[in-house]
Amino acid sequence: MKLKDKVAVVTGAGSGLGRAIALRFAEEGARIVVAELNEATAQETLKQVHGKGREAFAVTTDVSDAGSVASLFKSLDERDWSVDILVNNAGNADQMTPTHEMTDEGWFSIINVHLTGTFYCTREALRRMLPHGGGVIVNIASAAGQRGLPGACSYTAAKGGIIAFTKGVAQEYAAHGVRVNCIAPGWIDTPILEKLPDELRAGAAQMVPLARIGKPEEVASTALFLASDDSSYFIGQVLNPNGGLYL
Repeated sequence: MKLKDKVAVVTGAGSGLGRAIALRFAEEGARIVVAELNEATAQETLKQVHGKGREAFAVTTDVSDAGSVASLFKSLDERDWSVDILVNNAGNADQMTPTHEMTDEGWFSIINVHLTGTFYCTREALRRMLPHGGGVIVNIASAAGQRGLPGACSYTAAKGGIIAFTKGVAQEYAAHGVRVNCIAPGWIDTPILEKLPDELRAGAAQMVPLARIGKPEEVASTALFLASDDSSYFIGQVLNPNGGLYL
């Protein structure tokens, strides 16, 4: 098992990519912390992780709130659980909006969850990884942060920011034994696709050279690679499970 007895904190683990990653890590022996805003979906993920015979617990977490994130990591301290792996996956999406019509609220509702949330969780994880000699952080960005997505300026900016954040933090902490990398998926079959206009969602597969939408499990396998010793010489990299959408 590639993650035997490791503790993995997965944000946004209640559905989509987060759930797939949590389950894949559990299959490889990890103990899972389900950090999720939606308590009902968190409990469903927790049930599935327990079904794989792994220790796990769930914490209702709003990653855009520093206090909520601090409480998440305090819950690990109280259980005397280390933080070996952090997956910054939590995200949200809104309806496509032209940039000139974007409100302040609409902008910050995306930026605060994706980018600021990644910072808050990374900061708390580093505070615990450094005394223990290292750890692994996997950030979830998007092909939108590399090639842009018209009508989604806040989402594009947040995901592009996560990529840049990854590269800076990776260099800052490599010498301390912390490996930080990033995944930038393309079109993946997750609830976030439901926010896309019907015509864009219908044509998404046609944009991809492999001519299909990706599966959450394909991203989860990429996350497992980055979380395990298989990627021991990777830092600051952006891996792209996107079917050729962005090369």
